[in-house]
Amino acid sequence: MSRLLRGLRAESGSVMIEVLIGTVLLALTTAAVLDGLDGAQRTGLENRNRSAAATLAQQDIERMRSMPPSVLASLDQTRTVTVANVPYTVVSRASWVRDASGLVSCTTDTTEAEYLRLTATVTAPAGVDEPVTVTSLLTPPPGSFHDESGTAAVKLTDRDGQPWEGIGVDLDGPSSLSATTNEVGCAIFAFIEADDWTAEVDGGLVTWDGETPARSAVTVAANKTSLTQIQLDDPGSLRATFVTPSGVALPEWQWSSISVANAKLPNGYKSFDTGTLATSQDAGNLFPFHDGYGVFAGTCEANNPAIQDPVVDSDYFETSGHGFVELDPGDLLQPVQVVVPLLRVSVAQAGGPVDAQVTVTQRDTAYECDATIVSTSAGGDGTIDIPVPFGRYRVCAAFGGKRQRTGSSGAPGDPRLTGSQAEKTVAMTIPTSGGSGSCP
Repeated sequence: MSRLLRGLRAESGSVMIEVLIGTVLLALTTAAVLDGLDGAQRTGLENRNRSAAATLAQQDIERMRSMPPSVLASLDQTRTVTVANVPYTVVSRASWVRDASGLVSCTTDTTEAEYLRLTATVTAPAGVDEPVTVTSLLTPPPGSFHDESGTAAVKLTDRDGQPWEGIGVDLDGPSSLSATTNEVGCAIFAFIEADDWTAEVDGGLVTWDGETPARSAVTVAANKTSLTQIQLDDPGSLRATFVTPSGVALPEWQWSSISVANAKLPNGYKSFDTGTLATSQDAGNLFPFHDGYGVFAGTCEANNPAIQDPVVDSDYFETSGHGFVELDPGDLLQPVQVVVPLLRVSVAQAGGPVDAQVTVTQRDTAYECDATIVSTSAGGDGTIDIPVPFGRYRVCAAFGGKRQRTGSSGAPGDPRLTGSQAEKTVAMTIPTSGGSGSCP
């Protein structure tokens, strides 16, 4: 009897194993069948989406071919079209091409565009399928544009000479036109009236002189392509903190204006004047030149310590450790220290210090710098420290109805503050008799 029970138990274990194996095989088979069905559904969905996208692209080409050539010439359009509750993105573009070279190149030459290349790109929702693109050529009929016409090519590059693609360019002149730069950075305005136009660039980019929106004159000649090149980039900015000639920043060491210098600027430098004394001043909308900016206090060319008249300080920004900054595109308030020179005026009369009225005027007349910098009292000890930009100055001191002025008989000459001599003392003695008046 016990032998029989042991046999039944063994047989029961084998049956259980067979049942488990069968269950696993059934699950695997079911998963394979479901995966096959799912794959078939995905393939069907992709085929339907691709078919719908191809149909939309072909319809868009036909839509563009029905447009007037004057509209197609600047077409760059993105819209959404819904088919069977599925949103498709349709991008419609037209660009001028030639038989020989394809796209109209960014060069000045004696030929014009010949055809319009129409491109329709349709994209299904993300992850569903690859975009579908359909391309066609269109020959504008005779008389579509001006008889005396030409092509304007406006090429946009960044500071490294690389093309800006997808930037809008407006052209104003006999009419108003718009185009978008292609993959070589060129906005093409084909078969437009041969005349003078003005190009204006969107996008918040700045030219060498910091102009935004950037503008440039465009002259279109008949029966040829005329190229206008504009270099622009994302603007940067800086914050100049004023320091003493020894490099110490003091709260009272203040000035109201700065200038930034670079040889590529139209005038060699550009000024920023807030009219308010502060320990720092900002300058913005600056083109990010690779060779950076020299920064100095003041708004006159003679305030630049690197000028060579009469003292050669052309390497000031490279050797002084102050007033030089490099900007990358988009830099915000890049810090730079700017030296404000010190003019110390000591005034006496009959051998003793006097509380004289002191007036300091810049005298770089060759640069048309003749503004009065300061008019103030010397104080009880007869001495006053006056921060002024680099340059040559005339100092006038008046006391008791008498005055003395630098550069006149019996007085020191007009002092000049340079990069290598940023501190100077002027000792003045006001006569007790003879001569009268006040400082101008």
